Amino acid sequence: MAGIMKNSNYYINRELSFLKFNKRVLEEAGDDTVPVFERFKFISIFHSNLDEFYMIRVGSLYEKSLLKDEGLRDCRTGWTPERQLKEIFQATKHLYKESGALFSHVSGLLKERGITLCKFNDLDLNDKKWLKNYFRHEIVPLLSPQIMDTKHPLPHLANKQIYIILELNYKKKNSYGVISQNRHVSRIVELPSGKGRGLRYMLSEEIICNYAKELFKRHKVLSIFPVRVTRNADINAEDSLYEYEGLDDAEFRNYMSEILKKRGKLAPVRLELSGGNKSRMPAVKKYLCGKLNISEDQAFSLNTPLDMSFVFGIQNKMDLTLNGLTYAKIISRLPDKVSNGKSVLKLVENKQDIFLSHPKHSVKPYLKLLEESIGDPDVIGVKIALYRLSENSQIIDYLCRLADAGKQVTAVVELNARFDEENNINWSKRLEESGCNVIYGVEGYKVHSKITLITKKRGKSIIYIAHLATGNYNEKTAKLYTDVGIITSNKKIGVDALTFFNSVTTSSSTDEYSCLLVAPLQFKSKIIEFIGEETKKGSGGRIRLKLNSLEDREIIEALVLASQGGVRVDLIVRSICCLRPGVAGKTENIRVTNIVGRFLEHSRIFIFGDGRKSRIYISSADLMTRNTTRRFEIAAPIFDRNIKKELADMFDLYSRDNVKFRELKPNGNYEKVPGVFKEQINAQEILFER
Repeated sequence: MAGIMKNSNYYINRELSFLKFNKRVLEEAGDDTVPVFERFKFISIFHSNLDEFYMIRVGSLYEKSLLKDEGLRDCRTGWTPERQLKEIFQATKHLYKESGALFSHVSGLLKERGITLCKFNDLDLNDKKWLKNYFRHEIVPLLSPQIMDTKHPLPHLANKQIYIILELNYKKKNSYGVISQNRHVSRIVELPSGKGRGLRYMLSEEIICNYAKELFKRHKVLSIFPVRVTRNADINAEDSLYEYEGLDDAEFRNYMSEILKKRGKLAPVRLELSGGNKSRMPAVKKYLCGKLNISEDQAFSLNTPLDMSFVFGIQNKMDLTLNGLTYAKIISRLPDKVSNGKSVLKLVENKQDIFLSHPKHSVKPYLKLLEESIGDPDVIGVKIALYRLSENSQIIDYLCRLADAGKQVTAVVELNARFDEENNINWSKRLEESGCNVIYGVEGYKVHSKITLITKKRGKSIIYIAHLATGNYNEKTAKLYTDVGIITSNKKIGVDALTFFNSVTTSSSTDEYSCLLVAPLQFKSKIIEFIGEETKKGSGGRIRLKLNSLEDREIIEALVLASQGGVRVDLIVRSICCLRPGVAGKTENIRVTNIVGRFLEHSRIFIFGDGRKSRIYISSADLMTRNTTRRFEIAAPIFDRNIKKELADMFDLYSRDNVKFRELKPNGNYEKVPGVFKEQINAQEILFER
């Protein structure tokens, strides 16, 4: 079978690898050492991850399964799309069971601490009286009830929206009803609480289910279920390139807006049902699957609320840090070099590279770099690549102020950043209105790089100040994700950065880079070359890679050869890992570990060799085919000896973690390190506290 590896015993299916990672996320909800409300949040994160997985990965596989094309098999394991879907659906049922048990347990712990998700049957008469009044005046005006029969078909069930489905009987004739909620219905309804009763709340769908009979007064309600449909969202502007060739900027933005509207209308790939009369669920499930044209394997019964995002809304109701329900608030600080009000521009110009490690370090040094550039008469231009931005972006404010100050500002805005398209469309408009030159990437590729280039002209001299990072220009995620970056005036990096931006803005390609590794041009070939150099050293070789995902087949094959040559390969992979370690004669010298903790691990660090002669890069890219061949990505070399040592020490600390650490075993499961340790090492906490 063309394209499929013959020796696939050291490969793990990508989709199942993701589900194993998401199981690791769920396991944090069962960790007694994690503050109890944080455990509640991990259940929510697990469900959010699963939502996106079904919208993108399952959506894509589902479409492929309809084509019945043998060429669509997974190129690593040889599995057909149908086989992959079957495995996914089976694994999902087990994960939902674990999630339901953890939700029940953690909800009980929160109730003991004064946060109660109430059930209707647990309410007293005063609560029920208040709730009925609230339902009639606050909820009913925002509902749309409908009978479903030959004249009233099942309405369009929007992606991830909660609906109430009812089995009804009128004059001995059965039918179905549906209640649609307006998006303005408050999901969390806080109940009146007496002294010492804490926060008591119900979810809107629970309230609607209990009073739904008032909306169908002539009918007998046989059963009632909250349901939610997940639709395929794997729609990409690049799939229809011919449609927008030659469009100007405004037309292209409008085209992207139309693309977003299509997402909510694509085919259903999952049905979720919760609560209700369990004996009636099979009949309701069968009815809805028929209407949605999906198999019953794609329908799941949950013992949790259908949308767990409400968890984050509870944080706005009370201060959860006071009684230890959450982690203590983090206070990011400045690197030592930039404390005491020192100028970032002057420091970097004086050949002092600045290392940023988030969330330990604040984003202020980077923001200060932009702010100082506004008033610096020598700064003539700023170029930046933007992928995901925060809703209230200070970075956009500074870019607009730079343009107002007469600096030439070029912003490469990736409108095709999945699920952030609308946000980026809005920011691009504001940048253009402020006089910035806005570029929408390169046709056929995403620009995923994290890079800023400030150009200064002093006399006849040109000075470049570059910021390169592993994370997005997003102030919010800088407090939640572990990322690293550097600010440097190294001329080689500056010249390469200029070449990169010129390649993007002119849609031309070049591999003439002296030190940056740039995808899709020479990133992969250089990574494989560096792996090969370590392979030649035999048992004296060493490779350390920290990344989010490992999936690129050619890079995996290079790592397998390194292992067979005796090279020690240490991989810290947060999410997807398609390489199976510990396979005799193949990957027995490869160790794969995973850390899931308070902060989302997001930094990509590549280390080839050991000691002072090692090559160390930080990168925007994971080692996935989409990153190495279909995106503009950057890996930046670290030249500063102190920063190199700090990154190597950081990697080694992660490798010694025995609290949040799990090791990937040959059977594809992540297992905790056995044994009792003299010292508990939580790498994230230690790095933050240093």
